Amino acid sequence: MEIQSLRYAVTLAEELHFGRAAQRHFIAAQPFGRHIQRLEREVGRRLFERTSRKVVLTPAGERLVAEARRVLAAVDGLAEAVRSSERAACDIPARRDRNLSR
Repeated sequence: MEIQSLRYAVTLAEELHFGRAAQRHFIAAQPFGRHIQRLEREVGRRLFERTSRKVVLTPAGERLVAEARRVLAAVDGLAEAVRSSERAACDIPARRDRNLSR
């Protein structure tokens, strides 16, 4: 399961429209839809009901999106923690070892 597909599912749940959800990720609707279909195959459930007029979350979709939000928050938090630690490491002044200068 790809993190990007989880992001797409969350966006589709917010927009309830493939075209608008795809635009938010700067991709065309067809490849966006393929990501959603692949995710549905991976979990073995329909996540979204599609009609010609609307998109609706299924109960399985509601569960997946709720869990995906938690996973994505953790992933984003992890990425920020790593960036913060790298910034902090850059701010530590270099220490010179006295034994090396002899």
